[in-house]
Amino acid sequence: MTEQKTRIKICGLRRMEDIEAVNRYQPDYAGFICSSRFWRFISKDTLTGLRHSLKDNIRSVGVFVDEPVDYIADYVRHDLIDMVQLHGHEPQSYIQELQKEIRVPVIKAFKIESEEDIEAARQSIADYVLLDNGAGTGQTFDWSLIRDIGRPFFLAGGLNENNAVSAVEKFQPYAVDISGGVETDRRKDPEKIRRVIRLIRSCQ
Repeated sequence: MTEQKTRIKICGLRRMEDIEAVNRYQPDYAGFICSSRFWRFISKDTLTGLRHSLKDNIRSVGVFVDEPVDYIADYVRHDLIDMVQLHGHEPQSYIQELQKEIRVPVIKAFKIESEEDIEAARQSIADYVLLDNGAGTGQTFDWSLIRDIGRPFFLAGGLNENNAVSAVEKFQPYAVDISGGVETDRRKDPEKIRRVIRLIRSCQ
């Protein structure tokens, strides 16, 4: 049993059917890709409609990659997202500038390949860090690199119903971030969402 319950983020939502699934099965966070270089990207107009239908108790997270500060701030000003996730090469100076412009938490993603990457995550001025294998690769990284990082972190990369419980029990992350692991044929699968959330909730 974990001392603090690990939160759950379902990312890459694109369709109203996806919103219906998360509203039904209640993860803590719903993630939306707001940078056009990824196939899960949705337009601001689409996000507006999805956000309107998302239950208020599920926090909306916008995922951005090397975007101008003003681009992200516009999403926040229009109340489309409750948190910002940075998934590019944004330096500390960028995060500092962004935090001056917005009043929502910032998550900075780190591709973990070495202990140096863990140290970089530890030193980040972002509100939270996310440990990942890369930008949407769907693969896990070497979890043995995770030591006492000393701060809350999101764990991502290749998580699904077969490995999420062991990750939660072993590392007690602040949150797990799941996208491809709850998809079938590149679409969110409501049954996979249901199962992985049930499994994670039941192990805590």
